[in-house]
Amino acid sequence: AQRDWEAARRAATAPGDAALPSDAQVVGAVQRAAGPDDVVVAAAGGLPGELHKLWRTGAAGGYHVEYGYSCMGYEIAGGLGVKMALPHRRVIVLVGDGSWLMMNSEIATSAALGLPLTVVLLDNRGFACIDRLQRAAGGRPFNNLFGSSRGGATVAVDFAAQARALGARARKVASVAELEAAVSDCAAAPVTTVLVIETDPAAATEAGGHWWDVPLPAVSPDPEAARGE
Repeated sequence: AQRDWEAARRAATAPGDAALPSDAQVVGAVQRAAGPDDVVVAAAGGLPGELHKLWRTGAAGGYHVEYGYSCMGYEIAGGLGVKMALPHRRVIVLVGDGSWLMMNSEIATSAALGLPLTVVLLDNRGFACIDRLQRAAGGRPFNNLFGSSRGGATVAVDFAAQARALGARARKVASVAELEAAVSDCAAAPVTTVLVIETDPAAATEAGGHWWDVPLPAVSPDPEAARGE
């Protein structure tokens, strides 16, 4: 059974030919570039589910993921706390753009304290995990992906520029291969490094199963909601 699962994990995390990578492929790139003593930190959205299934921890204390309360914005502050507790170990923070927008100010704190982090920011243009859940629960997509729900202009945040303004080194990478190389190259960086990569908002790892109990409307005139029931 473990051999079968390892094959499924390798398939999910392997680089592909799609225009945008999945979260799982980003996790795979970071895993390949990480050292055995590195600590991975994440919190909300789809990343905890992907990491729970796909990440392989090299040493005790190497996996720090908050998910009981799905605390968006915990990631960078939590990563800084881990770095304070384990200053001799590299801390790699995986965070979605939605959580980043909720709280990123501890980037400046990490620069002020001289406690460098490696931050991998997955830009799926909004709140893709909740968009997928909204659709799966029989609802129409609404106000989760930037520019897609009300016909307005697409929001395009320059996350790398924002990170640099907070005192980090930052750049946008164009592919999983480029991300893997960048994560490896910045292992000994003296300041926090933020690596931004665009990802597919619709893709999620099916292998391993999932269960997320979401209540649906008991009475609704919407046929999509009725099908969800």
